[in-house]
Amino acid sequence: MKCLLKGDRGYDEACEISNARFNYEPRKICYCENASEVSALIKTPELRNAGVRIRSGGHQHEGMCTANGVVLIDLSPINKIEYLSGDRAWIGAGMSLTDVYALLWHRSYIFPGGGCGDVHVGGLTQGGGWGPQGRLYGLTCDSLIGVEMVDANGDIVTAMGNTDKERGLLRALRGGGGGNFGVVTKFCFRLHRWAGEFTNFTLGWSDRKLPPQLLDPFIQQWMKAFPRDADLNLTSFLRLSALDEKGGDRVVIGGRYVGSPEQARARMNALLEGQPGPDTKEDYKPIQRILGAEAAEPSESDLAVLRDALGTLAGYQPGPAIVGAAEAKPPDLSDTCAGVPLRHKISSGFVRRPFDPDLVRFATRFILRESHPTADRRLYLSFHSLGGAMDVKGDDSSYAFRDRDVLLQFQAWWLPRDTGDDPIGIKWVGDFRRAMSVYTDGAFINFVDRDIPLQEYYQGTFDELIAAKQAWDPGDLFKFEMSIPRKR
Repeated sequence: MKCLLKGDRGYDEACEISNARFNYEPRKICYCENASEVSALIKTPELRNAGVRIRSGGHQHEGMCTANGVVLIDLSPINKIEYLSGDRAWIGAGMSLTDVYALLWHRSYIFPGGGCGDVHVGGLTQGGGWGPQGRLYGLTCDSLIGVEMVDANGDIVTAMGNTDKERGLLRALRGGGGGNFGVVTKFCFRLHRWAGEFTNFTLGWSDRKLPPQLLDPFIQQWMKAFPRDADLNLTSFLRLSALDEKGGDRVVIGGRYVGSPEQARARMNALLEGQPGPDTKEDYKPIQRILGAEAAEPSESDLAVLRDALGTLAGYQPGPAIVGAAEAKPPDLSDTCAGVPLRHKISSGFVRRPFDPDLVRFATRFILRESHPTADRRLYLSFHSLGGAMDVKGDDSSYAFRDRDVLLQFQAWWLPRDTGDDPIGIKWVGDFRRAMSVYTDGAFINFVDRDIPLQEYYQGTFDELIAAKQAWDPGDLFKFEMSIPRKR
């Protein structure tokens, strides 16, 4: 196990997380390579005295995967796949989605992960995990069938749902949020075999094609048709952006169709019949079986090709524009999924059923009239299509929003200024979310916002999560600002 202390070479870089607003200094950062090393660390008096945080990839939007003065358990070295019979596999908590997608696609599997390739398996799965194949295969957590976890006593537990206590743990881990009940080092997933091709698509509309009088009916069409479409091979998102004087795409629809580009284009044309066609981009990119020999691991060069093709869903998360002279430019931040720490604030809400068309009118007017985009700040609202397999009800997860069609994500991203915060962007997110609460409720823990009460993320499953906390962490070792409490 490699551990870093303040002053050690590499410590400052090791403190970085995805949201550059937060710059915490843990007492110690320990890179654990297996559950045994995590177990030994949890049993140390130093950890129990200092407190602990757990980091898989550092994508906790409010920075709660780390803190000042704590022992930080970093799981990034646990990054392998162990294949089992019966289309199952153990996947390490520290694996990036890019690597998972590439390695599994090489073996003819689609993994129902998220849209950003630099996100890691640990946090995504425990939060639920929306992704661009969710209507066909469900949330990421819906494919979870077992875990290897180090509990609060330092004991290594393999939970496969064979007892009531194990089933309760798995239910809590399927959507209850990361870092609450123990350190999950590996996840056992049911895999989804697909030997054909799939198609990633991105379509863009400027104000020229979607002036204000056409904008509302266009978005209303997406909200009515896409989440409830009978063709579950299609999962999409819609992004509505505030634009500065340089213009650009007011609306982007992107996503994935598990099938050919021709099938994807035909389905999109049918769903958008009568609406203006895209004018800034229309890209249908096929992802085909480009490697053979399923039993063999891909070479590094082949793996690089797969990573490039599969990593991040095109158009899903645009970053701030690049400003300034060429010699003064920051790193390329055109994609917030590129693994570069960026300052941001996000929030979320689930659209109530039945869908109220006034929601769209309110959202478009807020974007057009109440936003203040600049060359170094992006403000936008993302609509995530739910439905399909994500709407399948059962008693095996703590995700509480199976009956919803659309998940909204409010987003502000900005380039560095004198401080880590951007009061305008942060206020915009909060004001927009609160104003939209007439049409929404709840929130998605993968899109965590510390300004939303914790129980809103879980609603009817909150008491069950408290019971799981009492069962697996009665001493509250795994405690942070928004952890599941031991009691209401």
